[in-house]
Amino acid sequence: MVKNNDHKIIHGDCISELINIENKSIDLFFADLPYNIGKDFDGFIDKWKNEDDYLSWCYKWLDLCVDKLKTTASFYVMASIQYISYFDIYLRKKLNILSRIIWYYDSSGVQAKKYYGALYEPILHYTFNSKDILVDAKTGSTRKLIDYRKKTTTNIQ
Repeated sequence: MVKNNDHKIIHGDCISELINIENKSIDLFFADLPYNIGKDFDGFIDKWKNEDDYLSWCYKWLDLCVDKLKTTASFYVMASIQYISYFDIYLRKKLNILSRIIWYYDSSGVQAKKYYGALYEPILHYTFNSKDILVDAKTGSTRKLIDYRKKTTTNIQ
């Protein structure tokens, strides 16, 4: 564990460590989870027996993260393109999604020879209440978050 008076970084198994954290005490989570694609991380092979086991494990720690967040907190989840939609659907039942962010990088095709390799990592940004993050501009105007995905009604005469 690394910490100072204001911050703490915990290194350990996410589920056993999250259980010990007080509920509604965290301001920010950034989760870059194992992708379930078989990489070897210093002896830990990132591969579950099947997709259901992997998703079940992920949902367990995601639920713990949600429990630990303050109502004014932000939660970023970075995942592989194969699984991000599962987490998006699962978490938006519990939190408000603010953004779907794409971290683009140029791998110049070095990841794959017979198919297209990934050139981006998706990141989801959630919060409990988007009103808690509104910021007044220096001009005095208030920032208004607009969700362009929702239908708007119009009165056409």
